[in-house]
Amino acid sequence: MACAINAVAAESVDNFELSPEQLLSATVMSVSKTSEKLIDAPAAVYVLSNEDIMRSGATSIPEALRLVPGVQVARVNANSWAISVRGFNGTLDDKLLVLIDGRAVYDPLFSGVYWDIQDTVLEDIDRIEIIRGPGATLWGANAVNGVINIITKQAKDTQGNLVSLTAGNQEHGIVEERYGGKLGDDGYYRIYGKYLDRAGERTLSGTDDHDAQTEGRGGFRADWKPDPTAKDDFTVQGDAYHSAAGQLRIMPVFGSAVTQLDQEDLPAHGGNVLARWNHALSDDARFTLQSYVDYTSRDQLLIKDNRATFDTDAQYELPQLGRHKIIAGAGYRYSADNLTGSQFATFTDLGAHTQVFSSFVQDKITLVPKKWFLTLGSKFEHNDFTGFEDEPSARLQWHIDDSQMMWGAVSRAVRTPSRLEEDVHLVQATGPFASLDTLGNPQLRSEKLTAYELGYRKQWTPDVSLDVATFYNNYHSLSTYTSDGLLLGTNPLRLVFAFIPANVTSAETYGAETTLNWRALPNWNLSTSYSVLEMHLFGPASGALGAEDAETQSPNYMANLRSQWDITKTVSLDSMLYYVSGVSSFKVADYARLDMRIGWRIADGLQFNLVGQDLLDPERHEFTSPTDVHTPAVDINRSVYGNIAWRF
Repeated sequence: MACAINAVAAESVDNFELSPEQLLSATVMSVSKTSEKLIDAPAAVYVLSNEDIMRSGATSIPEALRLVPGVQVARVNANSWAISVRGFNGTLDDKLLVLIDGRAVYDPLFSGVYWDIQDTVLEDIDRIEIIRGPGATLWGANAVNGVINIITKQAKDTQGNLVSLTAGNQEHGIVEERYGGKLGDDGYYRIYGKYLDRAGERTLSGTDDHDAQTEGRGGFRADWKPDPTAKDDFTVQGDAYHSAAGQLRIMPVFGSAVTQLDQEDLPAHGGNVLARWNHALSDDARFTLQSYVDYTSRDQLLIKDNRATFDTDAQYELPQLGRHKIIAGAGYRYSADNLTGSQFATFTDLGAHTQVFSSFVQDKITLVPKKWFLTLGSKFEHNDFTGFEDEPSARLQWHIDDSQMMWGAVSRAVRTPSRLEEDVHLVQATGPFASLDTLGNPQLRSEKLTAYELGYRKQWTPDVSLDVATFYNNYHSLSTYTSDGLLLGTNPLRLVFAFIPANVTSAETYGAETTLNWRALPNWNLSTSYSVLEMHLFGPASGALGAEDAETQSPNYMANLRSQWDITKTVSLDSMLYYVSGVSSFKVADYARLDMRIGWRIADGLQFNLVGQDLLDPERHEFTSPTDVHTPAVDINRSVYGNIAWRF
């Protein structure tokens, strides 16, 4: 049990921002890379508003994502999460693209996202847009099963001071401070600093997992617009961080069949700077140019990775041309890494330079004004791993009337190989005269998906809305480790049973997600969601490692029920009840989770919250990563904390 004090926006957490009707009219941009109403977006898109995040009581971005239908969020240990959309979950989900203000945080060494270093002041997040299903036509390779786009507030919306303190059993301490001011008559800025100290967890056997985390970060954002009618606006922003975390890892002892449990420190640091220029050519035409540089460094027992990335992207939204609304763009990404191996992990090339050239075009065609629309588009990319890739899609939408819309889509997406899959020699287990090793495969091809989707949205009344999405996904050329026969190893001399990744597995998945929002009373919101997922993988008859294991690594059913109740003008009560079906591969049973938050507005600008997470069980095992099979499973403890915020 714990108690904590944390900063939240006193003005926003106790006032409903959007009714169900207003929610479907809210603007999103992740589906088409241009602003459109949610009800008009022909995709399975969900928006987490700032109010949703703050009222959930979450202290991290992964915890806030538990609210989203069809997104599996499982905590692996104190500093690691497994997050996926529509299956294939793992701590490094290789089929989910994550962006922060348009900056991709997908790691090309392992293919996935390190969620422990994706953080900011949560109150500064404007919204999180989640696309369930392929987004590769606009966002490129690796946006296979979904896209998570984290969008922060403009600097003019974060003026003044915000001071936050947190303390508790799991969140030992979170200190946040943010200040926003003006830059002359035309600009605004904000700067922030954040420090967290998170308690560690214990393994299922009761051993300290060595997974406590401390992290410090800071950053800034500045926005300029000469005047409200100006055609140009500019944004410059950046962040820097340093994280110290760890875990236990089961390591082989060379030349022996025994293993040992080592404490693995996971220091990480990095920073980024992003610049964006928007130029309005007319009322319905716009040119956008964005560039960023990003540096990351992560030190692990097996591999140390230092990486620098430069990315630039240009987009042109053409004026309406009769029935056609066309958007086109081009991009370039350069990434350079500097790897340091270990006794158990070696690379042929310790310093690689990779490039990605890309372009896209999309045309939204009005078939029948205000009724039928057809959107055709494709991404074209050339990467250094697999060469040329194309990722087309076709989306049809039918506005039945002003209150309801149906949509359907057929899309293709690819997941390109990682540096690890292409070029690594990894010792998995050893004995006196033999070892089990995995090797890189420079001939590995991209994994491919053809997705079929059908959705429906309905605004029953101003207080009730419904969103349903169904899908069928057909995967082929999935990467699976297969036997490469016997080799003779050196240093020391041994017989090597070798496995390499090969494109030998196919799969089909299908399911549905539904969300219902109801404003039961002017001061009481209810929402519920339910998702179902079926997975079938087809691997080679023999010689493969766990070709069909992914079938039982994601829950078949998930549901949540959320209540937001403003008891008085100064007191609010929020409850979040989750259900997740069992994951047999990791011996995770079906479970229910209850989170609650009580908020009290003490005075204007001063807010106190008391939050309890996972109140139904004192501890729970949620996940064991398939990509980290050499780490022991961990129990996640219940957390209870209080929070206070002062804005002035």
